[in-house]
Amino acid sequence: LGFAVLGLDGNKRSSFGDGIIELGKYGATAFPIIFATIAARLFKAVALWISEEGAKLGLLEQLVGSQSLGATVERFILLGIFDIPGAIVVLLWFLSPLGSQMSLRLLGLTSVDIISQTPVQYFNTTTPAGSRDINSGPDWAVFASASELAYDRPSLTAFVSANMLASTDVLKSPVDQWNNIKVPRLDAMAYSADASNNPWVPIANGSSMTWASLSGLMIQGLNASGNSTFIIQTSYIDVTCSDPMQTKARNEDGDINFTDMLKSVGLAVNINDASSPFSRENSLFLDTNSNSFTHFDAPQNLFYASRVALVTGTSGSNLSGIEVYNCSYTTPKIEGNVTCVGLDCAITQVRRWEDAPSSSLQPPFNWGEFSNLLLFIPGSLGYPHSSTASPVDQYMLGSDAPFSLGYKSYAPNFSKISGADFGKRLTTLINTVWQANLAPFSIPMGSSADFNAKAETLGWVPAATATAMNVQRFEKVKYAANRSHAIILIVITVVLQICAIVGLVLKEMTSAPDILGYVSTMTRDNVHNAVPSGGNTLDGVERARYLSDMWVQLADARPGDDVGHIVLRSVNNGNESKKGRLDKRRLYM
Repeated sequence: LGFAVLGLDGNKRSSFGDGIIELGKYGATAFPIIFATIAARLFKAVALWISEEGAKLGLLEQLVGSQSLGATVERFILLGIFDIPGAIVVLLWFLSPLGSQMSLRLLGLTSVDIISQTPVQYFNTTTPAGSRDINSGPDWAVFASASELAYDRPSLTAFVSANMLASTDVLKSPVDQWNNIKVPRLDAMAYSADASNNPWVPIANGSSMTWASLSGLMIQGLNASGNSTFIIQTSYIDVTCSDPMQTKARNEDGDINFTDMLKSVGLAVNINDASSPFSRENSLFLDTNSNSFTHFDAPQNLFYASRVALVTGTSGSNLSGIEVYNCSYTTPKIEGNVTCVGLDCAITQVRRWEDAPSSSLQPPFNWGEFSNLLLFIPGSLGYPHSSTASPVDQYMLGSDAPFSLGYKSYAPNFSKISGADFGKRLTTLINTVWQANLAPFSIPMGSSADFNAKAETLGWVPAATATAMNVQRFEKVKYAANRSHAIILIVITVVLQICAIVGLVLKEMTSAPDILGYVSTMTRDNVHNAVPSGGNTLDGVERARYLSDMWVQLADARPGDDVGHIVLRSVNNGNESKKGRLDKRRLYM
């Protein structure tokens, strides 16, 4: 058993090794039984052998009485003969419990970390603007063309709505409902953009954390049984807004005069159709003050306008109004430290991506993609009744249930929504829509998304992916042998085997019958026993077998004298045994 344990040390778990562990448990019970059998026979054989040559009675008593550890210690103390042979007998018996405990603690299971580096792929949102072409294979996006947007609008609307309908726990979680990792906003953390050493900033998950998008980034290539850490490089669209401005949408005569109104807030280039803001019976529209991306030396402007509650004109008539947020956006580039337990991952730390391939002032989309993005967002959660606020408006107002109004007529009021809060919500909305356009069908597939599909499966793969080097730590269960215990058990077992061999050899070398320690021996040449003469060559076991039916009694051979005499005598019936029964009050010699 000890050698088997040493051979299993460091090996992976197996049925044979588990059997050895179980055998060690049984060994703790079996070992003292086997030890007592061999040791008791040895000491009796030694006693009989030395008695032929002549030995001290005290030593013989010690040897014959050594039938167990308790009996050995008891006789050693009671005899009061503290010599070397007696001490050796006691020490040898103490090997019994020691061996028992060694067999119980021989082998166990331990876990070790195996570290390996393997590549993982993740959803890349930092593809340079204009590099996506619907005819170029997986490098693809819905907003790349108006026709593709028309085809995939239902899918995108369903995807964005599914994110909006997620539970509160999911909205606060570092992963989305498909277990994809969310990217945090830097301004939602204790992060200083001026930090010269660009430290890793830990993410404190909770209700105070705001995420750049309601959906996350898919990761592929993880091992379900390992723990992983790796760094991703990503980006998001960050929007900042000023406080809202309110203006009339109709003049005193009731005529729509959007153009003049929009010019007053800077929306003069793209909105030239007076009916375009609400032509789809929506309560909001998005636009920008530029018709191309000609430079990136300043943040790009973005305007969010919403039809609001009626205002009173000078003549007492009700005039519909529009509230406008003047916003700008950048594209922060960040590095995220991702930690995974199996397939469950989260970004735990972030910092600036200092060597990013493009400036944060450069948008992630080209002009055509940006135009389609602005066209899609107002109806990204569906188009409501003409008298009902858009679910998008409801979300931008901070509602946790943007679809809850139903048919209730309602015009939103943004007057109490600061530009800072509005910018955070618009950041989340735009990034959720933008990521959906890059991977409309694969984001809900989570880690099972196929990053290597062919061109004919466009839409089922992300528009672009990136690769990170993953440091994986696998917890491997292996056997751990207690080598010192195994060695001790081997030594004790060898000693026990020697004892067994010595006992057998001495038994063969001894001519005298084994009469030591048997009650039948006391009937030899005993005048008080009705035993036939002879039988001196019988050992104790043989004599006991022949006399097994004879009744004997420790009794007083002289019950009539003043001083009694204790002997082992044979008796024939119960009445005879009553005569001469020992009495503690009587004096015996």
